[in-house]
Amino acid sequence: MKKFALVSASLPPAHSGQSMVLDLLLRELDSQDYCLITQKNYYKYKLQGNYSSPLGAKYYYLQPDFQIMRGLIKSASILKSESVLNRILRFRSKQIIKIAQREKCFFIVSCTGNLFDLPAAYLASKKIGIPFFVYAFDYYSQYLCPIQQAFAEKYEMLMLNEAAGIIVPNEFMQDEYNARYGTKSIVIHNPCDLLKYNLDNGGTFSGANELNVGIVYTGAIYEAHYDAFRNLIQAIELLNIPGLNLHIYTTQSPIKLNANKICGPVVNHGHQPVSTMPSLQQKADILFLPLAFSSAYADVIRTSAPGKIGEYLATGRPILVHAPPDSFVSWYFKKYECGFVVDTDNPECLAEGITKILEDRDLQYRLGRNARIRAEKDFSVEIAKERFKSILDSV
Repeated sequence: MKKFALVSASLPPAHSGQSMVLDLLLRELDSQDYCLITQKNYYKYKLQGNYSSPLGAKYYYLQPDFQIMRGLIKSASILKSESVLNRILRFRSKQIIKIAQREKCFFIVSCTGNLFDLPAAYLASKKIGIPFFVYAFDYYSQYLCPIQQAFAEKYEMLMLNEAAGIIVPNEFMQDEYNARYGTKSIVIHNPCDLLKYNLDNGGTFSGANELNVGIVYTGAIYEAHYDAFRNLIQAIELLNIPGLNLHIYTTQSPIKLNANKICGPVVNHGHQPVSTMPSLQQKADILFLPLAFSSAYADVIRTSAPGKIGEYLATGRPILVHAPPDSFVSWYFKKYECGFVVDTDNPECLAEGITKILEDRDLQYRLGRNARIRAEKDFSVEIAKERFKSILDSV
């Protein structure tokens, strides 16, 4: 394999969905075949907790660090200064050029995750004269600030049209880029290590009258989820089933959750080690997969592919999806009947869905069986690594 540089705002050991995917894809590669470029932000890793050990390849850290960069971007946005954004871009691109030349890289793979990584890597590749690949974990050009969005849109068409290859996490993102820019891309669903999910641990559903741990959610909770969680809490209160609670495992603080009305029949277990997630998820009566119905990032919601999808499917447990009808998440779980989908912004409908899952054992079995099948077909780490390697070998 020819050596490449991978640019990402989040890398192992950071505890984030993007970091976890990259860890699975890169962990077994020869450390001499690539180098890693990221913004200096160790403090962020410590806040979130470490997902894994660092990868074996050499790490390079871009300046300025995350906190200073955030201040610069905020100032540029307030001043509506495109020139400040362009200066930051040129400075970052020069750093990537030096690293890629020092490491004698044959191509660059850059991930979404912040405003500058993609265009800086793109400009660096053009300067050096090597191929450039886009790994679009999420929708790059969706920013609330007008000047940031204009900046992103300015480069998005150029980058996607001139990229040697584009990787996207789901079919909706693939269709979106094709419709907007006429580009072809390859889908690599965010993979999961299925070996960590022993089906024997999740083979028996507890039922409505003998709840073990109720409804479980694992992961970050932020603006992309709030109203869906509030609907679930209202639904639980409407049902008034003894022992039925929402159990959350998240890094978000109780103060922030309470401020967004995520309280009541809620048990907050806080952050737990990643190694415990398979066991916790497989003991759930219902796994909750939410996306917000009212959000400023409508396109992001629609094309979102939460990293936990593969994990949830691998458990073989019933999954309750509460997301907009035009989202990838709702489409996928409906298409393959691997979860119960409530795609209306209504707590009563959500309560009815919970009741159906709890009372219908045939439904529980069917959803769990289909979920595991989809995990093996679409979210296996072996399939993801094979597709990723085929893209890299195409250079």
